[in-house]
Amino acid sequence: MTPPLRLTRDDIAQMAAALDLPEIGVTDAEPFPELVAPLLAYEERGRTGFEAGDLASRIQPSLLFPEVKSIVVAALPYMTPAGEALARSHPRGEMRGQASGYTYGQDYHGVLRDRLTQLQAAIEDCLGRPVGARVAVDTSPLVDRRVAERSGVGWVGKNGMLYSERYGSYVFLGALLLDIEIADANSYPPAIGRHCGSCERCMTACPTGAIVGPGQLDATRCLSYITQMKGVIPRAYRKKMGRRVWGCDVCQTACPLNRMREAADDPAFHPNPELAYPDLVALLKMSNRQFMRVYGETAMGWRGVRTLQRNALIALGNIGRHDAIAHIEPFLRSDRVELRASAAWALGEIGGPDAVKLLVAAQAVEADEDVRRELEEAVMSIKNRTKEKEA
Repeated sequence: MTPPLRLTRDDIAQMAAALDLPEIGVTDAEPFPELVAPLLAYEERGRTGFEAGDLASRIQPSLLFPEVKSIVVAALPYMTPAGEALARSHPRGEMRGQASGYTYGQDYHGVLRDRLTQLQAAIEDCLGRPVGARVAVDTSPLVDRRVAERSGVGWVGKNGMLYSERYGSYVFLGALLLDIEIADANSYPPAIGRHCGSCERCMTACPTGAIVGPGQLDATRCLSYITQMKGVIPRAYRKKMGRRVWGCDVCQTACPLNRMREAADDPAFHPNPELAYPDLVALLKMSNRQFMRVYGETAMGWRGVRTLQRNALIALGNIGRHDAIAHIEPFLRSDRVELRASAAWALGEIGGPDAVKLLVAAQAVEADEDVRRELEEAVMSIKNRTKEKEA
């Protein structure tokens, strides 16, 4: 059989489906000038540090891969029926945290990278020659959701998430940049919220008000970012974190359209309850090696144990159980400022004479000014609440 001279979207989709990539879009490699204004506005609201700082690299695919002529985008669904049921069944009486639904299974970065690499090989087999390519899964400066929208694989909701017509917003995005043209590549214009109508449930449901307009996110206020950031969690967000140790799904669970989606059925994302609701005490006791053994193949693994321990301390403070004090206390002596500060806050939230005694003792030896302030405010918080109860 003579190899085809040019591939079509259907050709790509058929190859992709055989590799468990059910949702595929294709676009050309032209720049994205329509992103200049929203990206500048995003910068003004505040950057998280996860984005590329160079504007040109965010709108010009050829700066990522000079030979690029087309971009294949995969939207890989991950929310299975078991995962959805698990998300609704929090063991609230226990000292367990809560993680975003996208962490319930394997790390999507590796899953998507492997499948897109296999798709490149399938394209080469079909054409009968090597094809230059670059796989990007959260590793490129390009704005993934806009690339996906232009490819036709989905549309962007008011929460800023990419929606697949079949699977809703519970999808992972990955791109395969190719040095070949696809005959009928799409080029859809941006149309944020085109299926949302007048609904703004995602915007009003956001715990921190991070969705400041349709499709406009102040990422520095988003709990998904807050749980991943380095350093001390700003005080304004600690109560709002609740039990969360990683990520936030509120803007997705609030969306009516996500209730009408198809469920995923991918073995890679079958949920592990221990990942969905981590044992907070066990997490506090983990070494980094132990952490990587449990979480290393998940989407939480890359940040390391200290970030999750900081979040676990905040979660225990919000849960407010006095039997957590003994597990929090060792972190008052941690070599990490963010862990000492978080432990102080957690004890201040739990309260009681045992917590006060520990906080006062820690003040006597604490050298860091910010942590000393946390310790002092924690003691004052307990004393003020005690006075209010006695009044």
